[in-house]
Amino acid sequence: MSVLKPDSKTRISLYYAIALFLGLNIPFADSQQLQTDGVSEHVYGGLPSSNNLSIRSAYVLDYNSARKAPWWVAYRLDNNYRRTPKRTGKWKTYRNDPDRTDEPSENDYSGVYSDPIRNYARGHLAPYMICGGDRDGDGMILDADRDGKVEEGDDIDEAITVKEINYHTNLTPQHHNAFNGSGGTWYQIENRVRVLQEEHGEVWVLAGPIFGPSTYDEIGNGVQVAPMFFQIIVWEKLDEPHWEAYMLPHHQKAHQSIEEHRVSIRHIEAMTGLDFFPDLALSEKERISTY
Repeated sequence: MSVLKPDSKTRISLYYAIALFLGLNIPFADSQQLQTDGVSEHVYGGLPSSNNLSIRSAYVLDYNSARKAPWWVAYRLDNNYRRTPKRTGKWKTYRNDPDRTDEPSENDYSGVYSDPIRNYARGHLAPYMICGGDRDGDGMILDADRDGKVEEGDDIDEAITVKEINYHTNLTPQHHNAFNGSGGTWYQIENRVRVLQEEHGEVWVLAGPIFGPSTYDEIGNGVQVAPMFFQIIVWEKLDEPHWEAYMLPHHQKAHQSIEEHRVSIRHIEAMTGLDFFPDLALSEKERISTY
């Protein structure tokens, strides 16, 4: 089987991430290699597209400037990465992406959560649950006792991962009560990711909004609200890829079982125009795209 398979020991260097965060210059050859490593860890089977890539320590995304939302976000999850800091104080603060000027802002979300009809929350595509762990290999994590503080024995170098998770470029408007809050289908699908990771050790996820030719609700300054979202969860068993794919309607009657929304990968490709797992051999892609 010919596939770009992430190495579970590969980690994007925190040196590179912190250098970017601080605005430091680093040699091009090193940065190019480290970006390649980041893609190979988080994106299973090749890039679906590469128009406007951002490569972070915990995820990779391709950004759609016209809609102010990602085309897709990809991440890898294992037990190490689930050792997250307590989501409180500065670890729950939403942030501007320093690499972009075309992202949503805090003002764009003003008042839409409290609106009884719209009730839009900031929905993470790469979820908070993946922003933990020891990514620089020094044996320490950011918040070992999960008290929300950085103390002796904690690794402040890992803070960049939490900050990147909370960038506005990783967020989309999602209906809270009916979709990403408790019981909603987005809430359910994130729980499903946890279950599959616990069963198989590691999983790779592709997630994103689905838009079509219609006119959509907007918040703030042109931040479009997707009518649907997708998630594809991949794991390996006996070195063979297995998957579950979902296409989730984003509406106020979304408290249903996610099993009602299982689809083929081909279906999501048709709806998004993306080519998933391009590095898979054709015979493998036919198999992985049939459920």
